[in-house]
Amino acid sequence: MGELRRRHTPLSVARWASRRAVRILSTWPGIRQVHYAFHRWEFLAGRNDSGYSGVFSSVEEAARSAPTAVTGYDQTGMADLDVYRHANGEFKSMPPTEYPALFWLRPAIEGGASRLFDLGGYVGHVYYQYCEYLDLPDEFSWTIYDVPHVTEAGRRIAQERGAKHLSFTNNIAAIGEADIVFAAGSLQYLEEGFLHQALREASKLPTHLIVHRTALHPTRSFVTLQSINQRSGRIAFCPYTVAHRERFIEGLQALGYEQIDTWTKQRPIEVPLRPECFVDTYSGLYFRLRT
Repeated sequence: MGELRRRHTPLSVARWASRRAVRILSTWPGIRQVHYAFHRWEFLAGRNDSGYSGVFSSVEEAARSAPTAVTGYDQTGMADLDVYRHANGEFKSMPPTEYPALFWLRPAIEGGASRLFDLGGYVGHVYYQYCEYLDLPDEFSWTIYDVPHVTEAGRRIAQERGAKHLSFTNNIAAIGEADIVFAAGSLQYLEEGFLHQALREASKLPTHLIVHRTALHPTRSFVTLQSINQRSGRIAFCPYTVAHRERFIEGLQALGYEQIDTWTKQRPIEVPLRPECFVDTYSGLYFRLRT
């Protein structure tokens, strides 16, 4: 799980310009259908990596709209996306946009929190990036929850790199063993309310909750379909959930959490022909359990 970046080349700029021209003309009679057909062709061919198509009422409906029966991250190839790693296999360094999450994570650890649950933490790229800026105690536990194909690859990489703090699980109930829950760029690949339900069923509520790089909309929730170019050249399609921001926050507050901070990351979500679903930035939030 996680976020993807666009590559800007002369060809991609030309495609962007052509799509923009079609959008401008899309109010003309008959042009709307041309716009949709053009976008859908590009989307299915993987020509607009990290693009979006359609608006659906559920994750299941979005998955059914994909041109392949295999969707989501639990498949071969999805544990080696080049958005996280260089061509030589090394993880990319931490971008500046990660600092707000690191700002709240560090004092939580220094204050005695010793168990972190990384919800949808992929193969551990955040752990490897953040460890350059954190002095983790020997007994600190960083547990990643993800789908089986990803956690299998994550265990292999952790063993190769000697990552002594890192472990992996496919059991969401392990969230109740944590002091910190960290969810970065992952909640949009789950059903809306997944985090809230997991916390309601947890044996114990974690003290700290850091939500980072998360798609939230100010007035609505919806599911769309995202295209992802894998390093192998194959195209993967993932249902992509955008939650209602106020409902998301209120749900956590109802569980006993207080919102301490919020921040944004500049990255838009644009679903063609659905301007009401536009999101201009991703959200970050820090919550602490009320005592």
